[in-house]
Amino acid sequence: MARVLVTGGSAGIGQAVAEQLIKQGHEVICTSRSVQSGQSSVEWFTLDLSDPESVNAFCQGPVWDKPIDAVFNNAGFGLIAPIESASDEAIRQQFEANYFGTMAITRRAMEHFRQRGRGRLMVNTSIGGRMAFPYFGYYNATKHALEASYEALWYECRDSDIQIKIIEPGFTQTNFATHGMQMSGETSPYHVNGLSWLAQSMREGTTATPPTEIAPVIVNALFDTKHTLRYHAGKHSGSLLLLRKLLPDSWFQALISRAVLRGQEST
Repeated sequence: MARVLVTGGSAGIGQAVAEQLIKQGHEVICTSRSVQSGQSSVEWFTLDLSDPESVNAFCQGPVWDKPIDAVFNNAGFGLIAPIESASDEAIRQQFEANYFGTMAITRRAMEHFRQRGRGRLMVNTSIGGRMAFPYFGYYNATKHALEASYEALWYECRDSDIQIKIIEPGFTQTNFATHGMQMSGETSPYHVNGLSWLAQSMREGTTATPPTEIAPVIVNALFDTKHTLRYHAGKHSGSLLLLRKLLPDSWFQALISRAVLRGQEST
């Protein structure tokens, strides 16, 4: 059985993946922004990806003293805001956590795997790494950056026993919709016509997949022996990516506008 590091393992996809790994008999290490307790089968470490000092301490910490077979870079958060109204501070925090912090863990994992001569490294980008949605622009930008970095890393590792993988889930039932949400004001048409409907639909699961349904797909992809780069999981993931590839831009943009902004019609 493998020793697996899961960042962001206290909730959502990370928690579901950790539980799935435990069921399969793997040794699991998880990170969280605060100290966790209660699950004796998991070894916990504190990590705040938006804090460079926390990231540096983790990269230099004892978690790497024992061999790690696989790393699932899952931690991060979603800033949901119109492009024009997000603050500089919120945008920088989004990039610090989702990109710079994640890539610091990636580089530390690569150092560990190079020393061992093998390893498995996966990042969660979501379908937001392959396309953009209204109100998710800054989140999408961080995920596009991760997609590019991991694709380049896949090429750089192609002649080694280090496997690089990207998982692209669709909308998932987590606290993503409410964490880090920044709105332009109660009277703003952005809030009234779009953001409130979008957040409500994600919380109610009308467009989302439970993490417990996504976790088995992620674990299977993580241990897939094929050198496949990208994997899909959850509702609408594969179909949306296929439509993005096949449809002209104008058709796809019309489709997303009707799907994501349809709350405008009912407010």
